[in-house]
Amino acid sequence: MPRIGMSGFVMLGALWAPFVPACAQQAGDWPNRPIELIVLNAPGGASDVFGRALAHAAQGVFSQPIVVINQPGGGGATQMAAVRSAAPDGYTIGVNTLSHFTSMQSNLAGVFSPDDFSWIALLQEDAYLVYVSTESDYDSFADVIAAHAGGDEVTVGGFGPIGSTANIAAHVVMEAAGIEQNWVSFDSSSATVANVLGGHVEIAVGNPGAVAEFVEAGRIRVLGVLAAERSPALPEVPTFAELGLDANPDWTQIRGIFGPAGIPMEIQQAIAEGLFEAVQEAEFQTYQRRSGIRGLHLGPAEYAEYASEATEAARGGLQAVGIAPR
Repeated sequence: MPRIGMSGFVMLGALWAPFVPACAQQAGDWPNRPIELIVLNAPGGASDVFGRALAHAAQGVFSQPIVVINQPGGGGATQMAAVRSAAPDGYTIGVNTLSHFTSMQSNLAGVFSPDDFSWIALLQEDAYLVYVSTESDYDSFADVIAAHAGGDEVTVGGFGPIGSTANIAAHVVMEAAGIEQNWVSFDSSSATVANVLGGHVEIAVGNPGAVAEFVEAGRIRVLGVLAAERSPALPEVPTFAELGLDANPDWTQIRGIFGPAGIPMEIQQAIAEGLFEAVQEAEFQTYQRRSGIRGLHLGPAEYAEYASEATEAARGGLQAVGIAPR
């Protein structure tokens, strides 16, 4: 299992295990009814897009409907409460991100802990990007730096409160540029996009999947990508390293599947192996390529181990934005 390193941030690029076909023995007759997949944000956000694409691909594997339920609110608290309180039978699962690990040590500390959940499968790694409306005066990130050279704060919006993964990504970039940021929190990626387009925030931070259609429509301009390499979905957009900024490229978003604690390991394994098969489906692969997302394949045992490492990485990210982890 690769280690997480470099200044308390996540080194996710090495997290890879080969695809394993669904061949393990199913637990009893699971699944024999529809499966609910609970998403922590509103329709249109990156996690919602992932959840719906995954549900569509997995229906053919499980031979049961996968019903996507959006439960935004409370920086993930509403969704986490619904997942934690569900019966541990594999019929209620949720999309989780790195945000779950930051929130359990900040705004939701003492409310939820990693032990409240079964960590079933880690499936995606996704870079953060900085974007503006095409109506903005910022044609490049150099314009942002020039506009705030006098010490004025820049208003930056994104999904989640101070200490969220998007906020930490923004901090990494703005600190490297020597700019103070005024963070504006939104309850979803789609709300962030709407507020950028409406001119209510200067700049936003998010993942490519949430803005791809707006980029194609000529309504959003991406100024830079926080990654070691350019995004395949946005090959013309430079990384911040290319722009001369020492911005840590390893703070990336992840997406996986979790459930309430106590799901039998046989069912967890059946879910994971079914999902590993589903993500090979052509339409799902097209969605990942279009969004510049890298696929990951960690099953229950590996993901449970990774959860403790992600907790430590999240701790480092929180400390970077001035929050003492709890």
